[in-house]
Amino acid sequence: MRKKIIGLIVSVSFILSGIVYAASLSVESDSQEFNDNESKIYLEGNVKVKTGGVNVNSPRAVVEIDPKNNKVNNVQFKENVYSYLMQNGKKHEIKAQILKMSLLNKIFTAEGNTISSITEKDKPLVIVTADRQEYNKISNTMKAYGNVNILYKDVETLSDSAIVDLTENNDVKVIHLNGNSKLKQNKSKINAQKLTYNNITGEAVALGNVYTNLITDDNKKIEVWSDYQSYNKNINVVSASGKTIIKYEDYTAKGPKVNVYADKKTKKLNEAVFLGRSKIETKGRTIEADRITITMNPKDFKAEGNVKSVLPNIGG
Repeated sequence: MRKKIIGLIVSVSFILSGIVYAASLSVESDSQEFNDNESKIYLEGNVKVKTGGVNVNSPRAVVEIDPKNNKVNNVQFKENVYSYLMQNGKKHEIKAQILKMSLLNKIFTAEGNTISSITEKDKPLVIVTADRQEYNKISNTMKAYGNVNILYKDVETLSDSAIVDLTENNDVKVIHLNGNSKLKQNKSKINAQKLTYNNITGEAVALGNVYTNLITDDNKKIEVWSDYQSYNKNINVVSASGKTIIKYEDYTAKGPKVNVYADKKTKKLNEAVFLGRSKIETKGRTIEADRITITMNPKDFKAEGNVKSVLPNIGG
């Protein structure tokens, strides 16, 4: 059985009584069609839905009702959907082609050219773009899939997919990147298969074919390749292990493990210390040692422990 109501604005409320929100679902649209056989309500024209502080606008939507208890299960919005929520002085916004609200599981799913953002006093705090995004209120996590780009403070990331752990106040706690992951912070860049950035500790951890481009105090480049790397922003230390290679100007050093430290005065990365049997190549010379220390300013290196040098064949 179908019942269709046409008018400028039609408003209906469904009481959810504690299933998801202790509030009603308010629906406005130009027309609403009630299909009792499908347990659905079809909304057309200037659709506006409000529930639990969440506001959603779209050209059309479908409301699914559980026939057992006559309560709303899901709401699906279509075509140029816009949703926003004001919470703790911050505005949470979502733009997408399709937005699905699972009221029972407290999951919001956005599909098609999705953009989500959090702003405070008209200043963007977080912007996420992706093919698909999913927000789970129970676990307080946001998942993004396909061409994921995240802008957060001075951090910009790119990846195939991502998971963002949020605090109770919906602030960023940890960003997990998977697949072709890239992280840029200030002038430094990290590429890897997997990347994790902890906003609380300021630490980034990278796994799988890791490449890092670091910038020194005098704007020179330090390149680091390895299987694993971690960078702690608070203490400004980079640690790398597993087939580690560092290139700095005409220095190329290799070893099982290296730590890159910052100068105590300038706070800029200025010293790389290789631990374990390592070697450095420069100007045709090759030096092997148990410990190799490279300084960038002044440019120098020191080899210690069972040192072996191979020099060019002077004079032919």
